Amino acid sequence: MPEKFSKENFLRLSAQVLNHQFERLYPIDTRSDPQRITLVFLNHDRNVSTYQTIRYLVEHGRVADIYTLSRSMYESVVYMALLVKQSIPDDLIRYQDYQFVEIDRTHQHLKRLGLERLDGLSDQDAILARDRMEQYTGRWGKRSPSWTGHTLEVDAKLVDTDYPPTCNENHFYEYLYCQVYRKGSASSHSSFSGLSKGVVREKLDLPGISGQRMGVNEPHLVFSSFNALLVFLSSIRFMGTAMGKDDWEKYFQEKARYIIAED
Repeated sequence: MPEKFSKENFLRLSAQVLNHQFERLYPIDTRSDPQRITLVFLNHDRNVSTYQTIRYLVEHGRVADIYTLSRSMYESVVYMALLVKQSIPDDLIRYQDYQFVEIDRTHQHLKRLGLERLDGLSDQDAILARDRMEQYTGRWGKRSPSWTGHTLEVDAKLVDTDYPPTCNENHFYEYLYCQVYRKGSASSHSSFSGLSKGVVREKLDLPGISGQRMGVNEPHLVFSSFNALLVFLSSIRFMGTAMGKDDWEKYFQEKARYIIAED
């Protein structure tokens, strides 16, 4: 593994990226398309706090949690990209109104348990959510897996089609779907593969003590952290694109090339 791929180098580089985007990307200018840019920013703002948490987790070797949070951040980044390029018809309405599908699902499940009053919804709000859900599904279908109408894998392929290749790779976001979302799903669901990939067994042999302990799997720690950085750089990329700042595409490509290049 090249020397640049280390925990220390990750923490140094990620600090640079965070500070640079704070200094150059803000304040967020929404004037060109207030509603769209605000929705994109809501995602980026959450990704900033998620990434700051990931940096803390890297310092403490919490690999499974890094995979889990990176998975969430990746999904956010894909949706940012689609919103910026207006890739989905009626995207602003669909993105926001899909909440009523989610709200009604939860409420109806609690209702089957006889616990709907623990949902925090008034009767009037529950009726409104049901009505808005029916409007949504009547227009875009009942079996939609997400607000886009697609699976995330299909959405990732759409992002690759809509944006320039990353370091000449035409399937960059589909690649991250495999490396970040799929592997992060195992950690999110607490499967054995998700929990075990972050640790290694170490022999403990001290005077009067003989046994094993769990240590950090350093290759997975480095792998997960640099993939998380690629995802966060994508969040910056799409936030900059939303505001029409072309220099952020160049910044993204330069940083991605440094991370991906093997020399």
